[in-house]
Amino acid sequence: MLTEDTKQEIRDKLAAISKVIPGFRSRSAQRVMIAEVAKTLARCPDPSPNAGKPVPGQTVLVVQGGTGTGKSLGYGLAGMVMAKRKGKKLVISSSTIALQEQLTTRDLPLFSQAAGLNVSIELAKGRTRYVCQYKLNQAIGDMQQITMFDHKEERAGAAGDVDSDSIRKDIEAMAKDLAEGRWNGDRDTREAVTDEVWKSITTDRHGCINRACPSYKSCAQMAARKRLRDASVIVANHDLLLADLAMGGGKILPSPEECFYVIDEAHGLPEKAVSIFASGHFINADRRSAEKLANLAAALQEALGTTYEPTCERIHDEADRLRSDLTDAYGFLSSLAQLRPTTECPRPTLEFEDSCLPEEFFEIGENIKNLTNSLAGLLDECQGALNDRLGTDRSKQALFEKLLADVGFQLGRMEEVNTTWTLFLEEPGENAPPVAKWIETVSFKKNSVDYQINASPVFAGGYLRNLLWEKAAGVVLTSATMTTLGNFDDFLRRTGLASYDVSCVDLPSPFDYATQGLIDIPKMPSPKNYEAHTKAVADRLIADMTKQGPEGMLVLFTSRRQMEDIAGRLPKELRARVLVQGEQSKAAIISAHCAAVDAGKASTIFGLASFTEGVDLPSSYCTQVVITKLPFAVPDSPVLRTLSSWIERRGGNPFMEISVPDAARKLEQSVGRLIRTETDHGQVVVTDPRLWESRFGRAMLRGLPPFRVMAMGKEVRP
Repeated sequence: MLTEDTKQEIRDKLAAISKVIPGFRSRSAQRVMIAEVAKTLARCPDPSPNAGKPVPGQTVLVVQGGTGTGKSLGYGLAGMVMAKRKGKKLVISSSTIALQEQLTTRDLPLFSQAAGLNVSIELAKGRTRYVCQYKLNQAIGDMQQITMFDHKEERAGAAGDVDSDSIRKDIEAMAKDLAEGRWNGDRDTREAVTDEVWKSITTDRHGCINRACPSYKSCAQMAARKRLRDASVIVANHDLLLADLAMGGGKILPSPEECFYVIDEAHGLPEKAVSIFASGHFINADRRSAEKLANLAAALQEALGTTYEPTCERIHDEADRLRSDLTDAYGFLSSLAQLRPTTECPRPTLEFEDSCLPEEFFEIGENIKNLTNSLAGLLDECQGALNDRLGTDRSKQALFEKLLADVGFQLGRMEEVNTTWTLFLEEPGENAPPVAKWIETVSFKKNSVDYQINASPVFAGGYLRNLLWEKAAGVVLTSATMTTLGNFDDFLRRTGLASYDVSCVDLPSPFDYATQGLIDIPKMPSPKNYEAHTKAVADRLIADMTKQGPEGMLVLFTSRRQMEDIAGRLPKELRARVLVQGEQSKAAIISAHCAAVDAGKASTIFGLASFTEGVDLPSSYCTQVVITKLPFAVPDSPVLRTLSSWIERRGGNPFMEISVPDAARKLEQSVGRLIRTETDHGQVVVTDPRLWESRFGRAMLRGLPPFRVMAMGKEVRP
């Protein structure tokens, strides 16, 4: 329960912050968010030896807050105060680097200092963002480590050419800067490190030898991990948060029971979670890994002695059986006509309708699943034994270290293969969402072919329920686009929150949309008629750009083909002031666009999906947004097709349940590019008549901010 004492503390700290921030103005939306966050997190039991667990769902808050509502202060202040009072860590997750940097370097330190909270704030990164000093030192002495440690041949085929001299210079420079304290080992603080080099000098959790490492005390990643343990507030990205949860929680970040989470830009969480919980592996690549594992068993036995002879013999025998089973699987897949590459289809895919597998896959899959599970346990045992022996026999130090690296790699491979087949063979309950299952043929250099086994949930709600909603001390999910078609139902369904008593709040906007902007839906040919629609859009753009003053325009496309086609139809003088996505980086395009407007010139950006969110062009930088076509995604993935089929079997309509909500969300994000401040004005032009002429289009229109609407030349009410 939120006490009066806590309420007063928050009021006092908000007042203190308001005196420090230049031009601070209290906003009703911000006050509502602060109150709702505090009220929700207050339902977490107070810290005590006998404290119970929060009731699942009651400490979860879903907040929609558009641009200008002051969300970062809203969740930052209330989150820090409540975390301190409840004895929890505050973990803030976002999907963009820009927001992470803004939170860690500007917003949160400012709020904390001004409010007298004095919390420690750290940015969390995955292990692979840090250099492995042990590997770095090895690479200096042996340049072959550049390719050896990555084990490329097992992962994806032949390695490309390597400029050894350039790599040597890069590695030596990094080692020197690290030793002399000019570099902290964080990849993001060092320029011009190629992926080729970085893969060879970083490590994952399986390859790390922890306390046995001679560089353990100076390890950059361990130092970062210690800072996280000591931090009061941790900023992370969605990938890291979900990866930690997938491992059970508490591996990188604090455990969910210890955390209040704030998930910003949460509209992308359902899709991101699906990709995190998916899995895949290559049949032939892992067959070669099994061969190497069988050979590794002899070296392990020699190093560990007779005590581990039975364990190493099992590793050899089971790895050999795994190699044989994977060989059989490869042969079986090679015999399937559906997976044979052709000129017309160089990367054929075999999907399993309704997730139903042929009988042959169950026997093959069960054998592979059981063997990899057993081998993972045996390798884990050997890993522990090798760690115990490090430092006891200096003459074998190098051998133990090499074996640990090899065992770590193989352990990771066995776990990945096991995860894939466990999910691939899963048979969901009668009413549960299915698992998408497919096999893809992949061709590498030297005409080699491999088969990738893939499995993915179609909804991540079940995973999020078990790993987050049922465990976390409290969660706040927020974004500018949490609702779809005017309600939260779709988001709650896709995240597994629909079955809980979750508070949902739509914050009032500070913008007066009816006076600041207009949505214009002109009469246009149907987008289904590509040529007629493309010509009509080009004609409209030429007319608007001809009248354009020293202002910015953003034109959003769903198709690169149409974008380039229309760019090519523009008169030379208009084409010269158009910045087309793909011709420069996104950052360079935005910079050039703003520079042109600042110089008193007209400028137009032609962009695809990446320009629909995370793009801030206030004032004259963008006075018109043109949306050429409703952003319906083509159901071209096995995951979407499996989901659609399941919905149809249940008597539903995939178009209305998947396509329309997704398109509505993307449309709202696109429309959101127009009004960024309370003084902005402009119009959104949607050159897709379906937005007005179809029932689903009008439903999407009603879910947009309350602009004035012109449809077919007349002002209308959606």
